[in-house]
Amino acid sequence: MDAAIEMAESGHLVIGTLHTKSCAETIDRMINFYEISDQTTVKYLISSLLKLVISQRLLRGTDDSLVLVPEVMVVDNVIAGCIRKEKFSVSELQDAMQSSIDKGNITLINSIAKLFVNDKITLEQARGQIEEKNIETLNRTIMQLKIQR
Repeated sequence: MDAAIEMAESGHLVIGTLHTKSCAETIDRMINFYEISDQTTVKYLISSLLKLVISQRLLRGTDDSLVLVPEVMVVDNVIAGCIRKEKFSVSELQDAMQSSIDKGNITLINSIAKLFVNDKITLEQARGQIEEKNIETLNRTIMQLKIQR
C-alpha cells in the first residue's frame, strides 16, 4: 500500500486489486490497512490521489453465462470529502455515489437493477447481491427503469 501511494504521489498511474465487495469497502480496506494513528494522513492522501475505484462481481446469468455486475466510483470533491471525514462511513460513501450518478458513478444497486430489467439475472439473484436494508431501494430503482423503457 505504501509503494502504491508513493508511486501515485510521484505522478505514476497505479492500478491495484483488493478483494472487497464494493467500492466503498475498498476505501475502507485501504484506510484500515494502516494504524489508527496514521489513518487521518492516509485518508487525505487517498482522497487526493484516487481518481477512480471499480468493483466487479460475476453472476451466473439467466442463460447460464457469466454476467458482469460493475460498480464505479469517480472520486470527485464530494467523495473525497467523505473519505477525509474523521469517522469514515461506508454507507455515507455509497449515498454520495448514488447522489452523483451524473458524474459517472455506477452503483451496485443500479447495475443489478439494469441486469434484472434486461432479463440477464433473476429477481432472487438481484436481491441476493445486496443487503436487506437496500431491498426497497432496489425495488424503486427497478420500477424507475421499467418506467423509462
